[in-house]
Amino acid sequence: MVKDLNKNSTWLAQEKDFVFSGNFELENGEVLPELRVRYETYGDFKSGTSHVIWICTPLTMDAHAAGLQREDDPKSLGWWNDLIGPSKPINTDIFFVVCSNILGGCKGTTGPSSIDPRTGEPYGSKFPRITITDMVNAQKKLADHLEIKKIFAVIGGSMGGFQAFEWALQYPDFVERCAVIASGTKLSSQALAFEIVGRHIVLDDAAKGLANARKMAHITYLSAESMKNRFDTAELMPSDPEKFYTGFALENYLNKQSERFVKRFDANSYLILTWAMDNFNLEKKYGSLEKAISLTKSEFLCVHLSTDWLFPQEESQKLSFALLNQKKIVSSVEIDTHLGHDGFLLEVKDLGNLLSRFLDVRVVESRDEHYVNSAFESKKDIRKISAFIPKNSSVLDIGCGNGYLLHSLWREKKVAGFGLDRSFNGILHCLNFDVPAIQCDLDKNGLSDIADDSFDFVIFNRTLQETQNPRDVLREILRIGKQAVVTFPNFGNWQIRKTFTFTGRMPMSRTLPHNWYNTPNIHLFTLNDFIELCQKEDILIKSLKFEQSNILSKIFTTLGFKNLGAEQVIALITKQP
Repeated sequence: MVKDLNKNSTWLAQEKDFVFSGNFELENGEVLPELRVRYETYGDFKSGTSHVIWICTPLTMDAHAAGLQREDDPKSLGWWNDLIGPSKPINTDIFFVVCSNILGGCKGTTGPSSIDPRTGEPYGSKFPRITITDMVNAQKKLADHLEIKKIFAVIGGSMGGFQAFEWALQYPDFVERCAVIASGTKLSSQALAFEIVGRHIVLDDAAKGLANARKMAHITYLSAESMKNRFDTAELMPSDPEKFYTGFALENYLNKQSERFVKRFDANSYLILTWAMDNFNLEKKYGSLEKAISLTKSEFLCVHLSTDWLFPQEESQKLSFALLNQKKIVSSVEIDTHLGHDGFLLEVKDLGNLLSRFLDVRVVESRDEHYVNSAFESKKDIRKISAFIPKNSSVLDIGCGNGYLLHSLWREKKVAGFGLDRSFNGILHCLNFDVPAIQCDLDKNGLSDIADDSFDFVIFNRTLQETQNPRDVLREILRIGKQAVVTFPNFGNWQIRKTFTFTGRMPMSRTLPHNWYNTPNIHLFTLNDFIELCQKEDILIKSLKFEQSNILSKIFTTLGFKNLGAEQVIALITKQP
């Protein structure tokens, strides 16, 4: 029974089983004589016509991603219930959503606790060593059974992210979009170490192994900050020195988590799934990450979490820039959270904002069209930037803000635009305009991950003076772009000199709107300084344009006193031939 979620009534999830009775061949050549896949669906589906969202489950989750399993138990809500449903980020008024239990698990899909038809006994420890690819191939059998002709987006977090990317690899013409959340291209050595020790704990202790392995694994899902906030001041329970029980709230919490886990999970499934997760390595399997990515055709969203040390920022950005270098459409962003790896299950507001924009582009385009037009037409300096960019060029906009410049260039000149910005909100706005962008702090991450000559033009709009090493940045943008458009406020303008002379204070103006104590501008320079630096670096200034709002500034510029008159400089530069 399904009732309207918008009216706060009960929405009961219905488990369904699909049975593939033929031989299901695994990557290692072994065969399962029967494949059973348990799954749930949400929303309405007309065969071959509805937009389909496929949700890939993490390591120990199941197909129950949304709704209630039991009407009398409000705690039986799906693990992504806040994200999936009518008018929610993954909107079931628009999309037909499928989530299945993974192959090798213990929640209804074929796994170690299933009966092997050949023996009449559970597979147990004899269950084959499966791979992430096997999991996705099993899900594809279900998709074929449901008569799904195309998946609009496949979405997965953690090990679900491995599956999501594998979907895009194995079925490139079947998957339009792919969201990889709190995941990467393989496990880091540190994460792998915890997995290895966890399996050894299970294998060495049949009675308590799974519980203790879960305790250790659960620690890796948290962060130092979340544990401090939750447990440092929590009330102590009575200790038991004989059993070395401390009574700390953290110990009690881990005990309860492990007890719950043992009741719902099978030890052999834990071994099988962690083994599959550990052996997922795109570089090893395909020879290089670039070769793997070259097989995909999807548009990607990569999301990482600020305190996730299982899949740290560098892992996600490695994937993001590799996708960029292979000319794939990719957006990448970091969610600022104190919740650690578990944030992909709990930070539903920020994650929901990202997913709704990634999935529902048509709605936001119509809403923002007027804003794009008015913003573009009201910025004369933006119009001058556009004059430098030929039609059908590839353009990287560093410090792209809300993405309206690239969106406007696409509308006017059909450029292939891509943005970099350091703010979360900037990437959100870029997604509003269907502009692919990677969240990146230039001073921390640099541009070294972007391949040489990747773009026809790099736009560096009012950002050079905010960087720690402007000279290095100029070198980098001319490495990755054949030409660059650089704009900056001219600190040699007469109005700024007048302010210094008569007030002795740092100036504030249209181009310098900040107080000295909160300005992002840390390397203020003049037009003459810029020209001199370009000469030293063998950079050719092909063209200079200026913005002046003051009549006296215009007069100075007309008379040839450009350093006095220019308020804003727009320069087209390239490497010396």
